[in-house]
Amino acid sequence: MTGLEALRQKAGKLPEGRCLIGFSGGADSTALIRLAAMAREDGETRPEAIHVNHGIRGEDADRDEAFCREVCRELRIPFHTVRVRLDGRKDENACREARFRAFEDRMEETGVRTLVLAHNRDDLAETFLMRLMRGSGLEGLDCMSENDQRNGYTIRRPLLGTGRTEIREALRQDGYGWREDKTNQSPYYLRNEVRMRLIPLMAEMAPGAAERIARTAAILSEENRMLQEEAETFLGIHSTANRIRTGALAQLPEPMQKRVLRAWWKENGPKREERGLSAAQTEALAALIRKERGKVNLPGETYAERSRGYIHLTGIRRETPEETAYQSGEIRFGQYAMTTGPSEGNPGDGKRIQEVPEEFTEGCVLRTRRPGDRIRPFGMDGSRKLQDYLTDRKIEEIWRDEIPLLCRGNEVLLVAGVGAGAVPAWNAGNRNIRLQWRGELPWACGESEEENNGERL
Repeated sequence: MTGLEALRQKAGKLPEGRCLIGFSGGADSTALIRLAAMAREDGETRPEAIHVNHGIRGEDADRDEAFCREVCRELRIPFHTVRVRLDGRKDENACREARFRAFEDRMEETGVRTLVLAHNRDDLAETFLMRLMRGSGLEGLDCMSENDQRNGYTIRRPLLGTGRTEIREALRQDGYGWREDKTNQSPYYLRNEVRMRLIPLMAEMAPGAAERIARTAAILSEENRMLQEEAETFLGIHSTANRIRTGALAQLPEPMQKRVLRAWWKENGPKREERGLSAAQTEALAALIRKERGKVNLPGETYAERSRGYIHLTGIRRETPEETAYQSGEIRFGQYAMTTGPSEGNPGDGKRIQEVPEEFTEGCVLRTRRPGDRIRPFGMDGSRKLQDYLTDRKIEEIWRDEIPLLCRGNEVLLVAGVGAGAVPAWNAGNRNIRLQWRGELPWACGESEEENNGERL
């Protein structure tokens, strides 16, 4: 049995069908690309290779690229190369971000949805120790796993359970060379210091330390993902893109509150390369749960604001539902809807339900507020600015651009969850229809958070 055949038995299975393989030319990715060629011959996978030239090592980088191209030519694997600009940066984060942008661009072009990387067990131990020194919590210590999801695609790491020494020995046994990156010996990078100084010292004190550290990282990763699933289940019930219920949050243990809020932010905050909240920002955000009012600045020129029963994420442009002409049946309007049904013999409360003569809805539309809107509150003489009407009814400013309205021109006839304008007095002798707002109306006058919790679209 050859060295790579033995390595293949220990490594994780490569994905079926098309996949994109990150190929730097180092020992790990060289072993990976050769394992992929073996799997292709067995009909298991259809690999393509991508090499990212960062342009910071001059001729050495060009020789790496030439080496990768020649290996792929030999193995008959499609080869793609990308040269990236780092704008003067040389740090590990800048290189990693540039690589992933290149990977994602290539997957977008080709439609491939699986990226295969050559991280090994020692990479996992090094990353874990680096994050531990940085002061990460459980989420931060979840470094990498054999199967990850990122931005809608899958990352596979079949060599993650294999040590760096084993991989090199397999290549040497079969007579295959690889490229050595000279920057891997530079103390400029923290990872190199961890690899060359810290881990050998730990191995002196406890032989096999790197393997056990990697095993610990894998255990924490599994536990973290279980907790993350619970957080995502909670968010599916108690949040939308721009708000989350504080009553439900308050019932969670404090560590879970913070996890849920971080997950909510990561899903709905501005799209950034580094999207996590700092410890201080997380603490400030969680403190809003216990306040009646408050505001917290967050990354990306956004902020969180406390209202009655909710924390809102604001400062992000979100699509506003377009004006929709009234029609009988059901009208969908963003997160909300209006339904029309037969009369039930009473006028309704004017907030969620209002009965009107059938012909009254002619020429009406559903929309949100606009400058110049006015309302003639039911039972009162004269009209008022909609802004003043909402203020009098203690509707918090944060909700006002979201509230669905039934309007005719600039006259507001119904304000969802708040009240009615100039609708005809109810008469049992009319051919009445019943208009009803559907969906959670958290601003609704007289409705508690608990009353809203059961209403789901």
